[in-house]
Amino acid sequence: MRIRPIHILLFCLLLLITAELAYTCIMPVGEGSAYLMGTPVRVKVLGVNSPELAQLGLERISQLDALFSRFRTNSEVDLINRFAGQVPVAVSPDTYACIRQAAAVNQLTNGAFDITLGKPWALELDDKSQKVFLRDKEAGLDLGGIGKGFAAEAARCLLLKSGAKSGMIDMRSTIAVFGPRTWSVGIQHPRQKGKMLGSVTLMNGQSLATSGDYERGRHIIDPLTKQAADLCQSVTVIGGNAAETDALATAICVMGPEQGLQLIEALPNKEVLIIDEQGSMTWSSGFVLEQI
Repeated sequence: MRIRPIHILLFCLLLLITAELAYTCIMPVGEGSAYLMGTPVRVKVLGVNSPELAQLGLERISQLDALFSRFRTNSEVDLINRFAGQVPVAVSPDTYACIRQAAAVNQLTNGAFDITLGKPWALELDDKSQKVFLRDKEAGLDLGGIGKGFAAEAARCLLLKSGAKSGMIDMRSTIAVFGPRTWSVGIQHPRQKGKMLGSVTLMNGQSLATSGDYERGRHIIDPLTKQAADLCQSVTVIGGNAAETDALATAICVMGPEQGLQLIEALPNKEVLIIDEQGSMTWSSGFVLEQI
């Protein structure tokens, strides 16, 4: 049989893929953990210098925690809130990018996602000076619905830039993965502690975020009614950018199953699993829930 160039090319490609997968299986693993942003955080990295890289990921999240916490005196969010109705506050590129992304999701969800404690009209952003101003002295920022996702995404980008081959940033309700290996993530039952509804498989560049009332009670507020959102027990969103995934999960808790599903089906590369207030499950066309 005559061997054609295309056969040689396919053989070489298969050999490279096999070698990469084999290396992934035997490469060193580093893991670090800390309590940041009000939650246990675990960073797992595969590759050369993995212990140092795992620590680097934790340090990146810690930096953002210091900027975003509204309960920490002199954090950038605290300063924005303290000077509400008075003067704009110059902030770091990280804080500005997070607030800008939150404002974009606010528009995307018709106000269902809100970081301004019910006063989105009061938020004023100056892209040139990167200053943030709350025009109403009664307004305040809370990045709790997007901060973990932004931090997970920032850590993932830094680790990739620093040479990490594969890994996972696990912030409990928000997870981001990267690299050639796949990761199986369990979805917690919102009413039966310790029980899993099933699992999902995350691949390179994907993220997962879950919001709901199963851990902290009904803490998500509907910006329109100013009452606790009660249309969903839990919402799990799978997508790319972890900040957007995090914010969308929060927004859909407010929007409810019907509007939430319509939103996700209209967005590229997004999937959702929704448990409504009665415990019934609804999922998007591409969501795959695997039995454990």
